[in-house]
This record gives sequence, structure tokens and C-alpha cells, in this order.
Amino acid sequence: MSTINDLKAQKYVESESKRYENEIKQLKTENERTYTSESKQKELEIKKMREDYDSRIDKLKNEQERKLSEIRQKQSRTLAEENARLKQEITNLKQTHTDQVEEIKISQQNELNEINSSHQKSLDMAREKFMKEEAKWKT
Repeated sequence: MSTINDLKAQKYVESESKRYENEIKQLKTENERTYTSESKQKELEIKKMREDYDSRIDKLKNEQERKLSEIRQKQSRTLAEENARLKQEITNLKQTHTDQVEEIKISQQNELNEINSSHQKSLDMAREKFMKEEAKWKT
């Protein structure tokens, strides 16, 4: 009887072992499916996050380039305005200088004319005086 019980016990252990192995196999398969599913889902989330991040970076770059372009255009306009203003200022300064030089020339010419006129009057007076004195001595 012991051999029958041993055989029954052995069959029971084998069946329990097979059942346990099948359960383990099912759990492994189920865990593998769950892992694969979760892994794919998380990879898709990471991919989406990267795409969102890349699109935000591209948008920021485009916005910065647009702002930089606007600043450069504004700076170019300001530079052109300043150059025009400076050119006008230089023209005005040159004209003022030319006018002052002309005014000085006229003033100096008038002064020379006055000096010549005064000198001529002095000469005429000296000649007159000389002639009077000469006339006095001749008479």
C-alpha cells in the first residue's frame, strides 16, 4: 500500500509541479505583455514630449530670429537717420564756416579800405600842409 500511496503522492507532486510551472509560465507571459505594453506607452510619451520640446525650441528660435531681425531693421533705420542728420549737420557747419570766412573777408576788406582811405587822407593832408608850407616859403 505504501507503493500505491507513494505513486499517488508522486503523481500529485508532478501534477502540482506542472500546475505551478504553468502558473509561473502564465504569470511570466502576462508580466512580459504588461511590461511590453507599458514600455511602448512610456516610449510614445517620451517621443511626444521630445517632439513638443523640439517644437517649442523651434518656435522660440523663430521668435528670437524675428525679434533680432526687427531690431536689426530698426537699428538700420536709426543708423540711416543719424547718418542723414550728421550729413545735414556737416553741410550746415560747412555753410556756416563759409559764411563766416566770407564775412571775415568782407570785414577785413572794409578795414583795409578804411585804412587806405585814412592813409590817403593823411597823405592828402600832409601834401596840403606841405604845399601850404612850400607856398609860404616861396612867397
